[in-house]
Amino acid sequence: MINASATILIVDDELQNRKLLETLLRPEGYQTRSAASGEDALASVAQLAPDLILLDIMMPGMDGYEVASNLKANPATATIPIIMVTANIDRDARLAGLKAGAEEFLTKPVDSAELWFRVRNLLRLKAFNDFLQNQSSLLEDLVQARTADLHRLAHYDPLTGLPNRALFLETLKKALGQAQDHGWSIAVLFVDVDHFKNVNDTLGHAFGDELLARLSNRLVDCVRLRDTVGRLGGDEFGMILAMEDGERGAALVANKIRVALRAPFNLNGHEVTVTASLGITVYPEDASDPETLIKYADTAMYRAKQVGRDTFRFFTAQMNVDVLARRELETALRKAIERGEFILHYQPKVQLESGGIAGLEALLRWQRPGHGLVSPKDFIPVLEETGLIVDVGRWVIATACKQIALWVRSGIGPVKVSVNVSGRQFVEGDLQVDVIKAVEDNSISADLIELELTESSLMANTERTIAALRSLKRRGVMIAIDDFGTGYSSLAYLSRFPIDKLKIDIDFIREITNKSEDAVIALTIIRMAHSLKLEVIAEGVETAAQLAYLQQHGCDQVQGYYFSPPVPVREVEQLLREGTRSPKTNGAAHGRAQVARAEAARPDAALHQTDREQTRPRSYMV
Repeated sequence: MINASATILIVDDELQNRKLLETLLRPEGYQTRSAASGEDALASVAQLAPDLILLDIMMPGMDGYEVASNLKANPATATIPIIMVTANIDRDARLAGLKAGAEEFLTKPVDSAELWFRVRNLLRLKAFNDFLQNQSSLLEDLVQARTADLHRLAHYDPLTGLPNRALFLETLKKALGQAQDHGWSIAVLFVDVDHFKNVNDTLGHAFGDELLARLSNRLVDCVRLRDTVGRLGGDEFGMILAMEDGERGAALVANKIRVALRAPFNLNGHEVTVTASLGITVYPEDASDPETLIKYADTAMYRAKQVGRDTFRFFTAQMNVDVLARRELETALRKAIERGEFILHYQPKVQLESGGIAGLEALLRWQRPGHGLVSPKDFIPVLEETGLIVDVGRWVIATACKQIALWVRSGIGPVKVSVNVSGRQFVEGDLQVDVIKAVEDNSISADLIELELTESSLMANTERTIAALRSLKRRGVMIAIDDFGTGYSSLAYLSRFPIDKLKIDIDFIREITNKSEDAVIALTIIRMAHSLKLEVIAEGVETAAQLAYLQQHGCDQVQGYYFSPPVPVREVEQLLREGTRSPKTNGAAHGRAQVARAEAARPDAALHQTDREQTRPRSYMV
């Protein structure tokens, strides 16, 4: 038998690591000693031999390999089991450890269950070798116990202790068999933590793992003993509920989960609040086999995320149709990138003081084969959600800079062009490199390119974003805040970021002459921007009354259908060559009439009319 109060020597030069291992071992009844160096470890062993040693590999002075070699070379200490602990055990490190005499390895951060199993199993082996080498019955017990451990490991998630995907599926099969025999209903819930990646990105994976472990406990508390909670992978969990009252009971559990997650998690001093999106499917109404039920619950969960997260949805047949259409769209978008099906349209920005074109905004369009020009609202959110926006955004920047270069070399001359930037281009791409490369490859002045960012994208990964924008700003790149007034709208962040311009969101411009609240907001933004020495652009200007109000109150630039919709290169070049007369004159009306006639004659006129009538979505490059 294993001595319940076995002594374990913890050798690590980091005090925090020693304390953590002591904390993990103490509930199992083990006595612990610690050493802060290899030299201290050998001295401690010489004074009183422990039953097992947890040995850090990388330490100043005598490292773990040397300590292990010394212990194994000494007959008095050669039988002491050694578990080597390190942040990264590659093949060479493992071979070196085995050569030095280590029996087992653990990777930091140490998983508590794995630690207990490895310590327990090595102590069993030591007990066997030391005291009961001649008793075959103990050997049989040891083999059976180890087989049971290879625990369990094959069917349970080591982080949370919950059934893993394989055991969850097997449990669901058995539950469906019993339900069929007794006429029960079974609800399958698919639970996905909202924005879990943000926790890993900001706090680190160790905190993410701790969050999942604690969250799993709350999920278990939300169901009955006869129900099953499993970890299906990553931040995804599944539930099997035997229901007497069908959908109503499942909805009650889903709401119970939402309430349970509202209490913040304290992760080593960091307070984290999370929500979850849940999908629910019911046997036998939706499907009768386990795989399909899990797939349908996953589909319903995805719909819950689409409608805003922190909610739940029951599976419906229409969801299947939508999922297939979504997958088809994603595939088509990936092919569109490969085949070069994207194009840029350009919408003029008019300087109110002179009435001339001050620059252009580059807007993404998709020429999808067999579908014509696809509205941005139908594909840009998908680019965002899939991360394809990073590649497409890089293409937009490169294409806009190439077009600027063509205009510089032509009779048109230098034209300032703004491009919309997604927050994911900061987090997952390298926006700074993309912009600099595009500018240098096309030999254009950096002040001819302007980046438009939303307030929310600025606030994500803030320090990295600030550093990238400041670097670009030093090179001459202009920075504008798009849709201003709809997000944080904080003077604090305006002072932190290297901003040149603010764009008043279209929602405030649309009713600026009808709603006093919108007029006040627009006026406040103009005055605030000017006090900070920033330019102001109003987007979505469509009427003479809107234009007059903005002129009266000192807005610097405007863009919108009152002057021109977004148009292809050929048409915007015509506008650039002709210029734009002051909107105060009759010439401006004449010019707008020309644009309207040209627009009506184009094949995609209906698309522009549709875009004009709809509220502009808060998405990228619309």
